[in-house]
Order: sequence, then structure tokens, then C-alpha cells
Amino acid sequence: MRNNRATQLDSAFLTEHKLSTAPPPPDALFWKMWNACEGIANKALNTQFIQEIKSGTLNPVHYGGFNISDAYFCFKGAQDYLNAMDRASNPTLKAFLHKKYNSYQKYNDTFPKTWRIKDAEGIVPSEVCKLYSKFESMVASHQEPIYALIVMIPCEYLWAWLAEQLSPSSSKNLYAPWITANNDPSGAYAMGNFLAEYQKENPIDEKLAMQLYTQAITYEYQNFNTSLNS
Repeated sequence: MRNNRATQLDSAFLTEHKLSTAPPPPDALFWKMWNACEGIANKALNTQFIQEIKSGTLNPVHYGGFNISDAYFCFKGAQDYLNAMDRASNPTLKAFLHKKYNSYQKYNDTFPKTWRIKDAEGIVPSEVCKLYSKFESMVASHQEPIYALIVMIPCEYLWAWLAEQLSPSSSKNLYAPWITANNDPSGAYAMGNFLAEYQKENPIDEKLAMQLYTQAITYEYQNFNTSLNS
């Protein structure tokens, strides 16, 4: 349902870049940012959209509308991560951003058959989705490329965390595949571990990182929270 949207990290990639998919160290920036924003994550968990995913009662029309609005974000986002990749100098960071680009492209290629849309031009996204897309573009084009990775993490980890909270799901639940497909934090953990290694030799403004991360996870929550609006 949505697993192609997450960054796909195969074993060859992990080995080449010496990346671990174990949870990052407790004092890592990954957890500092998550812990500071866990209240927002819980608000996302308690939205009607997510709770109806859990119960299997979500109106399929609302699910479809959410996915089509999300398609706008992903069509726009692919180029954003390609732009950030072109500006990155760290080989592993470049590889991460390229993986994100490829994941978006792979996901975007499913839309013509699944939802009968081929690009962003005919989509009427939610206002939150448009703002989130502009925010991601701004970070990818104006901040140092490491911050493009940082704003990627809220989506990568939040959806996995939400799926974990909703598990196990009954096989009779229409949205069980959504829960199963997203219940994998390994990619987010690899990013967190990379950040920890990156910081040993490169400066990261943790205050800026926190601001960008908080804004990104807030948009994630707002996307869920407004998804049932007519």
C-alpha cells in the first residue's frame, strides 16, 4: 500500500556504507528529536484517520483521497531529493538522498495503474500537503544537504511507529496491508545511525535540526488530522 514510499535500503547498500539498522544509541540526535516530538506523534496516532485504519472502519473514499493528495507530495518530492543529492559531498549522504529519490520514483510509477493519475498537475492536494511540499523543497534547495535527510526521518520513522502501535492487525481488517507494509523502522534507524557517525566529523546545528524535524512531523500529523475534511 505504501511501503514503496519509504526509502528502500537493501543489504548491499547497508554493507557498502557500513550502516546498521539497529536502534541508534540512546543519546543519538535521532532520539533527541523524536523524544522532543513524541507528543506530536501521539496526536497523529489519535487522529480519526489512524484510529479508523486500526479498526478497519475508514471510509475507502477518504483513504483514496489521502493517497492522491500524498501522490502530489511524492511527485514533487522526487526532484527535491535529486536536487539535494546534487549538492551533497559526503558519499553516504549522496547515496541516501539518491535512494530516497529512487524510492519516490518507484512509488510514483505505481500511480498510473493504481489511481489512474500520471503526475502532480491534475491533483488538488490538501492545503497542508501543499505547505509540506513547499517546506520540503525549501529545505532541499536552501539548507545544507544533511538537513534534507533530517526532514526525511519524521516521515520514515513516524509511519513505522504508527504501524507498530496498530499491530497486530486482524486479517479481516481492510487496512491490514497498510499496517504490515509500514511496520519496519530499519530504514529510519539506519539514517539515525548515519547521523551519529556524520556528526563525529561534520557539524550539525542541533537547534536548526530540531526546528526542521518538528515542522516536518507537525505537517505529518496535520496531514492525518485534516484528511477527513470535505
